[in-house]
Amino acid sequence: MPRPSAVAVSNRALALYALVRRGAIEYALGEFGPDPQRFAQAERARVETDRWLERESVASALTEAERRLFESASGAWPPEAVADAMWRKESLGVLLWALQHLADLPPYGEEADQQDLDHAITRYGAVSAFRAEGALRAGNEIEQAWLEADAWFGATEGEEGEDATVASIAAERFRALSWLRDDGAVPP
Repeated sequence: MPRPSAVAVSNRALALYALVRRGAIEYALGEFGPDPQRFAQAERARVETDRWLERESVASALTEAERRLFESASGAWPPEAVADAMWRKESLGVLLWALQHLADLPPYGEEADQQDLDHAITRYGAVSAFRAEGALRAGNEIEQAWLEADAWFGATEGEEGEDATVASIAAERFRALSWLRDDGAVPP
């Protein structure tokens, strides 16, 4: 199975980084209600994100659904899209691990720490440096991580309550690792 290149994984990680950040803004808008000041801040962030996606040549790594979400006005995301974007941090963590920007993945009972993910991307100071520093892990490491994710995904699929968190983590990691094994798979 052909694996995605380090550049493709880097671009997808950057797209997920933007998606998770925009999702957090959409979440905040939903939580705090119609506050004109927050909405104005969100709109400024949306415009800057759009510029960043184009300037850094990341827009081409967006899926069609993500492109439609990014094109929508602040506060317009449906709740399901907000929740989905928030969980994408688990896929982002896997891609950053695969590129060796993170040494390890958290255990399956722990969510990825957003500050760690942000730092793994921004510590280089430039997107070009982030891309240049990424080197894909060996295929056997990806395969081993995929086998673990597959087991967790199979064991937790459809769980509810507290176990729903582990199920969501497992699903996102499984999705990302499946794409890392085969670039023909659905991207995370």
